[in-house]
Amino acid sequence: MFRNNLQNAALISLCLTSTHLFALDVDAEFNRLDKDSNGTLSEAEAGEDALLHENFAQIDTDENGLISLNEFKLFIK
Repeated sequence: MFRNNLQNAALISLCLTSTHLFALDVDAEFNRLDKDSNGTLSEAEAGEDALLHENFAQIDTDENGLISLNEFKLFIK
């Protein structure tokens, strides 16, 4: 029983770490693309990534001509 609890704790820890690392990678990628560091991606900035560029209108859910970090994360999911 102790071994199962230890294994479960290790798996939970690994999952939490993986989720945290994924979030950091998403944030880092957004920041890399955000050349002017204004917290949004313009269509020109998104143009550096073919997938973002092709789907810009769909990702920009509030239709303000910019992709926010939240919109970016929703698209990445």
